[in-house]
Amino acid sequence: MIKVKRIKTGTLTSGVETLYDMLAGMSGKNRVIIAITTIPLTLQYLRVYRDADQIVDVNSLHLVAGSPWLKMDLPLAEGQQCKVGFYNDGALTTAKHITIIYTESE
Repeated sequence: MIKVKRIKTGTLTSGVETLYDMLAGMSGKNRVIIAITTIPLTLQYLRVYRDADQIVDVNSLHLVAGSPWLKMDLPLAEGQQCKVGFYNDGALTTAKHITIIYTESE
């Protein structure tokens, strides 16, 4: 089954990485993140971590109208945690949305 999850960040401080819990691996469920997106803004770097491993670090400006989704293949095993957020390198500090698409099967 394909599912969508969206979060809204808090205020993003300039020069700071801000992360949020997005999705966790669960017993008996196979979860795989297949895409992620946010509103593009220069100097804001979208970041994705699986546990302590950084998987994505991309300037959100690359997620433009012609290609708004960053395709992924990120499985989450039981107990693994996916965190998402931004490193704000001097951009606006207003809250933003991050959306993922993931599959879930038994």
